[in-house]
Amino acid sequence: MNFEQISQSWQNIAPLLIPISSEEDCEHREEKLKKLIQLNQQKKDPQITHLIKYIALTIEEYEKKEFPLEKATGSEVLQYLMAEHGLNESDLPEIGNQKLVSDLLIGKQELNLKMIKVLAKRFGVTEQTFIG
Repeated sequence: MNFEQISQSWQNIAPLLIPISSEEDCEHREEKLKKLIQLNQQKKDPQITHLIKYIALTIEEYEKKEFPLEKATGSEVLQYLMAEHGLNESDLPEIGNQKLVSDLLIGKQELNLKMIKVLAKRFGVTEQTFIG
């Protein structure tokens, strides 16, 4: 084992594993991550795969801290998915008629478990997506 090589490598790797302190640092880390992913697509090195995971975790931690997300309600998720797919209230007959869908969207009615299962399957998301 060549400790001099390890030391030199570690000097380049260590800064990518410490907590991110700024938006610029995050952007820099994202660029490094993209390069590592591209490199690993060719070589498929398990050590690089682990490094990618750890760098991604530092980015995720920073983004959770700096940009916390409020949990969306089931109706907000439904509104978003409908907009993304260009759907209107009459395009979801599997969960009910247009009035029922309208009531769901304005929060007058809540999604039940059967509706959640149907919507999760339709939009290719987990059921948990609709549970705030």
